[in-house]
Amino acid sequence: MKKRILALLLAVCAACTMLVMPASASSANTAVQAAVMLGGLTSEQAAGQDAALTRGQLAKLLAAFSPYRESANAQGTAGTLFTDVAGSDPLAPAIRIAVSQGWMSGYTDGSFRPSNPVTLEEACAAALKLLGYDVTTLSGTFPTAQLNKARELGLRDGVNRSQGEGLTVADGAVLLYNALTAPTAEGEVYGSSLGFTVTGGQVDASSILLGNVQGPFVAQAGTQLPFAPAAVYRNDETAASAELEPYDVYYYSENARTVWIYTRKAAGRITAVAPSAAAPTSVTVAGTEYTVGSSQAASVLSSLNGGGVGQVVTLLLGMNNEVVRVLTGSEADQVFYGVVQNSARSLIEDDGADVRQSVTVACTDGVTRTVNVDKSLNFPAGLLVEITVTGEGEQVARVDARSVSGTFNENGTALSGTPLADGVEIIDTTAEGVAGAVRPSRLSGVTLQSGDVRYYTTNAAGEIDRMILNNVTGDLWTYGILDDVRNLTSAAADVIDDQIGRPSGEVSLPSGTTGTGNAAADVADIILPSTSDILYGIIDGSIASTLWDSLTSSTGSVASYVLRLAADNTTGAMSNILGWLGKGASYVCYINGESATLNTAVKYPVLAGGIAVSRSPSGTVKNMIQLMPAMIDKVGAASVMSGSTRYETADNMQVYLWYRGQYYPTTLAQVNPEEYYLIGWYDNLGCTAGNKIRVLVAVKKD
Repeated sequence: MKKRILALLLAVCAACTMLVMPASASSANTAVQAAVMLGGLTSEQAAGQDAALTRGQLAKLLAAFSPYRESANAQGTAGTLFTDVAGSDPLAPAIRIAVSQGWMSGYTDGSFRPSNPVTLEEACAAALKLLGYDVTTLSGTFPTAQLNKARELGLRDGVNRSQGEGLTVADGAVLLYNALTAPTAEGEVYGSSLGFTVTGGQVDASSILLGNVQGPFVAQAGTQLPFAPAAVYRNDETAASAELEPYDVYYYSENARTVWIYTRKAAGRITAVAPSAAAPTSVTVAGTEYTVGSSQAASVLSSLNGGGVGQVVTLLLGMNNEVVRVLTGSEADQVFYGVVQNSARSLIEDDGADVRQSVTVACTDGVTRTVNVDKSLNFPAGLLVEITVTGEGEQVARVDARSVSGTFNENGTALSGTPLADGVEIIDTTAEGVAGAVRPSRLSGVTLQSGDVRYYTTNAAGEIDRMILNNVTGDLWTYGILDDVRNLTSAAADVIDDQIGRPSGEVSLPSGTTGTGNAAADVADIILPSTSDILYGIIDGSIASTLWDSLTSSTGSVASYVLRLAADNTTGAMSNILGWLGKGASYVCYINGESATLNTAVKYPVLAGGIAVSRSPSGTVKNMIQLMPAMIDKVGAASVMSGSTRYETADNMQVYLWYRGQYYPTTLAQVNPEEYYLIGWYDNLGCTAGNKIRVLVAVKKD
């Protein structure tokens, strides 16, 4: 999904008074969970959401996202409707409703063919009928008319499929979920007809989807759920096991047969409470502020009961990271692992002047913790450490590397036969201390070498429960498209003009190159070709990937043409060109659809086009590398083809339309290889699980 989405899953918001979901910008997770809650998908189908969507499943989804969802499962058997759909078939009620309402139809031979896969145009046509549109009156012919109307209404947002392509279960859920905020044929927002409150394109679905959610509860040894759940979410991710461990925070909906389990903890010394010591509603531990979500927690933290600033605690966190319970004493003992992001010494004058050192650590559980440490010790950025919390306080100590190698299975649930624990904590890290959480499925099929894993731990069952990676995914880089290099060209022209000072006719230009009459301008244009030159050079094949790689391999290679031009006066030209290359620059880019200017102390070997930017935890640019270009012939849901080469697309791939010197952020659904030249920019940074298309540029064929 390319648009900004809610950070919290639908399930996470269950405890909120108002559950607000932007349907048109939904993630697949949100849409699938909504479909499960409404009865359109089973938990098994949700777990296999990448499977092909069938006609029978589409009927089930249509019924679930309709006013007939309550009656669909209450109809029971009512005789055979189609030759291949028995009255006892679990899908029969939904198929009956879908056909009787005119959303779908059977075949002339009396069959429905419930196992047949569903194409994009078939699903769009059914969804339009669900919204009350007469598809026979649409402008154009099938399927173009239906596809265009579906795009106009936002039904295809997040469904990255083309005409004739089959949909996945997740695609079907997203399509129907998008329908909630789409206008009906009568001009009413469709979600309103289902009892949803729709305001400004957002849907309040709390009363319908997550009624009767109970909790929070804190598990003890031997705690059992009152029912066998059909869907389990652990720390907001789908999980196979509903087993509860002591101190797990859990919620459940018996109606939806769903349980939400949270194992997140915050531990350390309290440094602040607010708004008052006696009645706190928030608490700060290890540099992070948390909302107090229960009276029990507030009581323990209150100064009236001896709690508050200076107290060493472990916070049990539930939905929305709210504090559900506070542990003290020996119960508060915890150990966290992570990588140092930065350390700082500062003056304190609490009892005479002294120096205090604090260390900020990105931990495997996704929490960044700041802890005071011995002022004499060194904790450089990127160092692997453990944080130990006891009743006496917090300690930070470096740990030795512990590596493991092997290949993840196709589901990302095991590494060479060693299973990953439910709720496994994985972070990717860089030498600069940048860290980011990694979902296990991101590593499906990836082979790790020993140097790819910095540290890991296992639980009592021998399952891997924590893993710290060494720049494996490439996702810690910032990706974008370099737009404006004219300022660099001008700077180069001024310097070269002053130093070379000879007319263009005395400069030996490459074959086929026409000079401007100004040596400096001619040289600068070769150093930094325009965006148009590069894009059309890639399109027509004059800039091959091998040439591109050699040209952008180093700062010196960017100036290789210049050095050839100045062959008769090498000494002075080379000195001044390299001097210019060693100075700083401003790079005007588009990053995540927004214009951004990156100011650097040095120049990097990048030209117009896709770039990768490495930053420190504070945001300072540490490196900038050119992405590799590839002409794209076919576009799929999660991959593209360049000739016979397949590239996976990044989850957050950026898409731009380039027209007459300007980039326009757009979406993948708005471009296709038939009408546009598509240039994919992929990372070639040596990351084991990288090599993904990070930026896609569309150039219209007109």
